[in-house]
Amino acid sequence: MKTENKRILIVDDEPEALKGYSEFLAPQENPHTRKSSRGAPAQAAPAPGTLPMFEKYELLLAQNGEEAVSIFKTELEAEREISCGFFDVKMEGGMDGLQTIQKIVALDPRVYCTVVTAYHDRSVDEIHQIFGEEFKDHWDYLNKPFTRGEIVQKARQMTSAWSRMRKLEAVQNQLIMSERMAAIGQVAKGVGHEFGNILTRVMGKMELAKVDAKDSEKVKAHLEVGLRALDRAAGILQNLRSFSRPEPKMAPTDVYEAYHQSKVLISHELKVGNIEVEEKIEFKPNFSADAAGLGQVFLNLLINSMHAMPKGGKITVTMAKAKDPHGRTSVLLSFKDTGIGIAAEVLPKIFDYAFTTKGAQGSGLGLSISKEIIENHGGEIEVVSQVGQGAEFKLWFPLF
Repeated sequence: MKTENKRILIVDDEPEALKGYSEFLAPQENPHTRKSSRGAPAQAAPAPGTLPMFEKYELLLAQNGEEAVSIFKTELEAEREISCGFFDVKMEGGMDGLQTIQKIVALDPRVYCTVVTAYHDRSVDEIHQIFGEEFKDHWDYLNKPFTRGEIVQKARQMTSAWSRMRKLEAVQNQLIMSERMAAIGQVAKGVGHEFGNILTRVMGKMELAKVDAKDSEKVKAHLEVGLRALDRAAGILQNLRSFSRPEPKMAPTDVYEAYHQSKVLISHELKVGNIEVEEKIEFKPNFSADAAGLGQVFLNLLINSMHAMPKGGKITVTMAKAKDPHGRTSVLLSFKDTGIGIAAEVLPKIFDYAFTTKGAQGSGLGLSISKEIIENHGGEIEVVSQVGQGAEFKLWFPLF
């Protein structure tokens, strides 16, 4: 994951303003600096010593909102991320700077933006209302005429904030991956036992095929059983590979299939633990998600339920459309067990980082990371439980 990025989008309909940005932020020869479609100079005369070499930025220039969005989209599709931008508010025709920012944030909400205006036509509070609470720490404000110091410092702040965010994401991904590997470790014994059964079945059927070599129908039947067993083994391996993918990848996802793959990984433990899984599937959700991330959440909830039922029991998995706690029609995924339940004094802490009731056997990361994954998908998680009456984890996702 790239954790440093000094690529800046500049949007202004005045050629002289674009020239000023170039002189301040890219004072020496920079082959990556681009011209706008209306021919604004992409590079000013060299100004040795204006900025240290390590602070030189790569600028992408545009003279209107439509061009800026097109550049941003092209760079994003080519996996050349832009960390931030300066956006003039007043531009002739088409989109203004605020509309341009809204379009760009819809493409990549991680971008940082500085709103630049010479007319004081929008107050800070008005801009906050336009961008909303979730974007409040990703934008800043600057009045024209600006100085070199103001522009350079805004560029430093925005690119540094982007880098800090990506470094934090990298650490979070490492934690998620660590917990994911721990979950795989918990199911490894069962997977190994499953493979042993599969190999025994395949070898037995191959031996029978040799014995019945003269009876083509029997040979065919033996081979079909062996192939089905091998197909199951291939499915388990595919699940493990998908589950072990290090980088989150958002794509259209069959949520039921992501859950089913997680259940397959612990099918042996469920059987040995005398645990029944009842499925109430009223609706099979399909939306853009990180399938491995959701699979990690489902596996964690299933494992927690197993641990809560040491003498066996039942897990009821529900998928449906329902009203969330805010009254909105949403996707509901519910995992309800008949286990020992959660004590009232423990319940408020279960999603806290590193909190565990399992002692040395638990990391305390499972539920906190599951909550983070769910919230990264725009969802929420809640739990209802009483001691001796089991627990129910409800996952709510916006209805896409």
